[in-house]
Amino acid sequence: MLTGETTALGVTRLLDAIRIVDPEIRFYPGVVVGDVRQGAPRVPQTETTPFYPRSPYGVAKVYGHWITVNYRESYGLHASSGMLFNHESPRRGLEFVTRKVTHGVARIVEGLDDKIPLGNTDSQRDWGFAGDYVRGHVAHAAARRAR
Repeated sequence: MLTGETTALGVTRLLDAIRIVDPEIRFYPGVVVGDVRQGAPRVPQTETTPFYPRSPYGVAKVYGHWITVNYRESYGLHASSGMLFNHESPRRGLEFVTRKVTHGVARIVEGLDDKIPLGNTDSQRDWGFAGDYVRGHVAHAAARRAR
């Protein structure tokens, strides 16, 4: 429920605030492509890969994408969605692998644990640093405006 409130309805609330306060504000929520249907080609995923979210978070991100499309088309807002793969930042929670590792190392150094429980180590993901993605989007937008 928290995921739906923040990740789905939070996008709607932001879009509606932009619509009311200043429709010139530019809005960009990232979208998670998610897993594809079994039997379909899984990699590489592209912009044409159909959404098939496999978690409440993925479902909420797809909602965020479509409500963004709706507000853009209905109210003429500058609202764009981007399809991003996993991205990390220092704000990530302990349920994410990079934070599990850094937290686990700190606990080992302090003598509180002697191993780091990671979960599914067969999982494969691409990811990068969130700040790098933001800088890339800003640079891309500036280049498009300069044309």
